[in-house]
Amino acid sequence: MVVGLALPFGVGDVVRLSATGDERRDELVGRCGTVIEVRPGDRRVMAIVAFDEGPPQTTLVYGTDEVELVERYRHGHT
Repeated sequence: MVVGLALPFGVGDVVRLSATGDERRDELVGRCGTVIEVRPGDRRVMAIVAFDEGPPQTTLVYGTDEVELVERYRHGHT
């Protein structure tokens, strides 16, 4: 990760874990969750995600996890 690199998602967006190199998160592959925190200056942590099914918070890591954007959070829209 390069410091200052923009993430393709932000807080409130729905993402899907498409792949992981960490066997502890294998059960979450293919599942969707909501981004509850991003750390744009952190060289290790990509985002904290609350998955629909699974642990209340999961830390996703650069170089280990692959995430795809499912739905962008639309503040103020119904």
